[in-house]
Amino acid sequence: MRLPHLLFLFASVIFLFSGNIQAQTSNPANTSSGGRTGNISATIEGTVYDPKGRVIPGARITLLSEMSVLEVRQSNSQGQFKFEGLIHGTYGVLGNSPGFNELRNNIELQPGEVQKLDLHLELSAVDQRVIVSAEPGGAIASQIGSSVSVISQQEIEDRGAQVVSDVLRGLPGVEINQTLGRGGVTSAFIRGGDSDYNLVMVDGIPLNDFGGGFDLSPLSLVGVQQVEVIRGPESALYGSNAVAGVINVVTDHGDGPPHFSFFGEGGNWYTWRLGTSGAGLTHGFNWAYSLSQLQTNGVVPNNDYRNQSSYLSLGYSRSPRRKFNFHFLGAADSGGLPGPYGSDPDGLFPGIDLVSRQNQNLFGYQANYTEQFSSRFQQVTTVSVSTDRFSFLSPFGSSFTNNSRVVANTRSEIAISSKDVLVAGFEYDHDQFKDTFVADASGNPFNLPRESYAFFAENRWTPGNRWFINTGVRVDNIRTGTLPEDPGAGEPEIPASSITKVDPRISAAYLARQSDTDGFFGATRLHSSFGTGIRPPNGFELGFTDNPKLKPEESISFDAGIEQRMAQGRATLDVTYFYNRFKDQIVTTGALPNLSSFQSANIAKSRAYGLENSIRVRPFDSLEVSASYTWLNTAILALDGSTEAQFPFEVGQPLLRRPHNSAGYNVTWTHRRLMLNLNGTVRGPVLDIEPNDGSFACELMPPLQCVFRNKGYVLANAGFSYQFPRGIEIYGRLNNFANQKYEEAFGFPSLRLNFLAGVKLQLPAGGGHANR
Repeated sequence: MRLPHLLFLFASVIFLFSGNIQAQTSNPANTSSGGRTGNISATIEGTVYDPKGRVIPGARITLLSEMSVLEVRQSNSQGQFKFEGLIHGTYGVLGNSPGFNELRNNIELQPGEVQKLDLHLELSAVDQRVIVSAEPGGAIASQIGSSVSVISQQEIEDRGAQVVSDVLRGLPGVEINQTLGRGGVTSAFIRGGDSDYNLVMVDGIPLNDFGGGFDLSPLSLVGVQQVEVIRGPESALYGSNAVAGVINVVTDHGDGPPHFSFFGEGGNWYTWRLGTSGAGLTHGFNWAYSLSQLQTNGVVPNNDYRNQSSYLSLGYSRSPRRKFNFHFLGAADSGGLPGPYGSDPDGLFPGIDLVSRQNQNLFGYQANYTEQFSSRFQQVTTVSVSTDRFSFLSPFGSSFTNNSRVVANTRSEIAISSKDVLVAGFEYDHDQFKDTFVADASGNPFNLPRESYAFFAENRWTPGNRWFINTGVRVDNIRTGTLPEDPGAGEPEIPASSITKVDPRISAAYLARQSDTDGFFGATRLHSSFGTGIRPPNGFELGFTDNPKLKPEESISFDAGIEQRMAQGRATLDVTYFYNRFKDQIVTTGALPNLSSFQSANIAKSRAYGLENSIRVRPFDSLEVSASYTWLNTAILALDGSTEAQFPFEVGQPLLRRPHNSAGYNVTWTHRRLMLNLNGTVRGPVLDIEPNDGSFACELMPPLQCVFRNKGYVLANAGFSYQFPRGIEIYGRLNNFANQKYEEAFGFPSLRLNFLAGVKLQLPAGGGHANR
């Protein structure tokens, strides 16, 4: 199914509607919200400068209140910005440009005041960026106790990344595993958690399938502003599926003069990609869109792949007091499934599958309304809808899987004082699953519903200027619908069930040293967090069991670390220790001797602990170097009531596809119009499963081995870009330039040496991005 042509029409209308782009770029009033002025409303306006006193066009300016992020603007061609229609009170302003930051707090604004505020950004390796997903309403990175990584739009472009998983590789505590090349099933393992332990969102729209699983491969990076990764359980904030971490993709938001980009690129294996994106702000109406298509023939027969993706963001705000936003995402995928054709230690390879194919349609919609009733109280209401539908063709026939989710959330944000903010609210979540192979007594697939009613509360307390303490709790009442009887599978009717889970969390950050100017060692920040997470059973775990008491899997986690800034903020080092314990993990099998008569039971458990190390250095504005190293120790623990692990694993064995050692690096150098980039990942050996039949062949033929050692690898990539006048840019990339032969997933060869080259056009020239 192709994406609606209406989106292309929308892009054309926006382009025509934008009018005189250059005129809007030069007028600072056009970067404002267009709010009311006069004796009641107040204004903050100013100019953004670099360390040499030059104005910075395209800088990102964020207006903060005591409760949350209020508005975001982009400085115009003269470096000017303006926020209008403000209620009197206390504000903060954060200025960002690649490699430069400045944060101003405690800005007192009186009724009718027009306050002039110039920002003089300083060169820094510390990215003082707003993390949208870390707290309700967002929070500044340095004030968050949880472990967070952010990949900026500039880094995405410098690395030439195509999909979200490309920029997740090499992050501390994150392991990416992909079968085959482009379009292959792509999973993330965070801090030793399972691949279905991560909540995945786009602009806050939860996308996980029923039971937590999600394939990252369809998520395009065209039109993406930043990618956020929170490591550690966040069920106190988000409920189900945030067991080990959260991945949030934040798309462009119109916050400045209209700008557009168009690109086309091609590479080997008949790979090509086309796309366009644009964003702008006009009289309180903000908009942003992106459209892209990727297609490749693949490296073996039936390995072709096509992806069509789009993002759309619309918003209206004549004042920060009242805002409405709408977000849309769509991804339509189609590709062949040739199966594993690499390592085959048991000699079970049946040959490349020339028949099997998969189609996927992923869509998400969200509407959000914010009403600020006073400087100390606002109400935020959000409704999200997502669907993820698969159809399969195999030598055995066709099948389908349908997932859908509706989430309605409303929260009150109350500033008890300038140092204390309380957030409390209610959320309703409705999940639904339908699959060819989960059928009733008549053999017909049925809709399996699950609902969650949740109450949550969080307190953000900032005693003094050094402590940032967040405490929260969420209570979920999870209700699963009736599973009809299936005599053919020997499964009785399982009545509707209900279970209540309580998930707390606490995080704290402490500035042990605040100054970056005295000596080589600058500011020192200590951070720590504790929390729990839950994952309810998926459709197959429920559909193939006679256990009426199957309950969610759970995690409990703790971490603590230190961030040290050095060389006047031009270098920063972070070291974090973490410990995760996973319990009530679901075992689904036909034989559990002396343990349970059920086919599925919550009897497995495991643990993971380790060290995450990251460093970022910006010695001068043209060079940025970042690197990370993760030491991870995982272990399978004995099943409840037994001294053994689930077949074919052994107690004490590392968890599958979790490396003991892994690392990543990224180096970017710019000189005027030229940019050069090197990036890569290093992964040590891992345990993996037999690729053709998994553990099933071993159960039928016990002499066969099921678990194997998959060797480590080094993946190195390089790229460049050169910007010509009039907004034309050429670029190219060499991926796996060492031509290393390796398998991220055992039996599925990863791409050898491959290249991409392309051209990009920006209108107006240089629009939409800050100068380096």
